[in-house]
Amino acid sequence: MLRFLLARVEFPVNVIQGEEPFAEDEDWGYGPPRYLRPERVKLAAETLRATSYDQLLGDVDPAELTNAEVYPLRWGEPGALEWGRHWYDDLTQFLEAAAEAEDAVLVWLD
Repeated sequence: MLRFLLARVEFPVNVIQGEEPFAEDEDWGYGPPRYLRPERVKLAAETLRATSYDQLLGDVDPAELTNAEVYPLRWGEPGALEWGRHWYDDLTQFLEAAAEAEDAVLVWLD
């Protein structure tokens, strides 16, 4: 869901799948692991903090998510769009902490 919503607003950093190759010939789940350089982590953290979850939802129609087959596929249920709020908040806090420490972030989906 977050990948869909972030792509929809043309988020400047790929925080869901990473950006830089980490291990080209390794497959740790949904493709090889990638990472975000510290300056990209900082940009992501600043942009996430400046973009509330409500802004991210904007004028999203639940049917858009259903048509795009976005997990978990129950977008017509009342309150379904709230499903991603805690993930967004956690992602924001995590990237803010990494940015504060000037760390890179390893990203992979398993």
